[in-house]
Amino acid sequence: MVSVSAQTPLSAVLDDARTALGRRVSYLCFPGLSRGADANGSSNRRALCHDLDLPIVGRRRQRVTLSVGREGRGGRRFTVRGALVSIAGHWRLEPCTAGVLAHLTLDYDVCAALKEQAVNELRSRSPLPIRTDADAILGRAVDDFFETRFAEDAATYCDRLRARLEGPAS
Repeated sequence: MVSVSAQTPLSAVLDDARTALGRRVSYLCFPGLSRGADANGSSNRRALCHDLDLPIVGRRRQRVTLSVGREGRGGRRFTVRGALVSIAGHWRLEPCTAGVLAHLTLDYDVCAALKEQAVNELRSRSPLPIRTDADAILGRAVDDFFETRFAEDAATYCDRLRARLEGPAS
């Protein structure tokens, strides 16, 4: 499991921020997450797709489910579950002088097969001799690469969400 965090100030009152984070549309700001399409190509409101752009293994697409719930008095929790990568996230909201400071924590669970693909790809590029500890070294390298990408996604999500909440009403 890889954990990352980010935060963003929101110019909103606490109740409005909490309400916004309770809406599914707020999670479509997450990098790669979009409404899915059914077999006929038309938009399916319930289905979501998650386009992943991962280090080492490249682009992957997965169908995901999204669930959103409350977390205590000051936040929201959500999960994005897919066959390749699942994300458990939570928002902790606290009032500040500019409105609300939103703290995001994401726990990523990368499936074993995807991680193994990344390790094998890295092994094929690596000058490391084949030793028993090479897999552990390559596994840690893959975790570091994924963690860096996931941290970038968390920061991008915070920026997009802030822009959506503070932008002109549509």
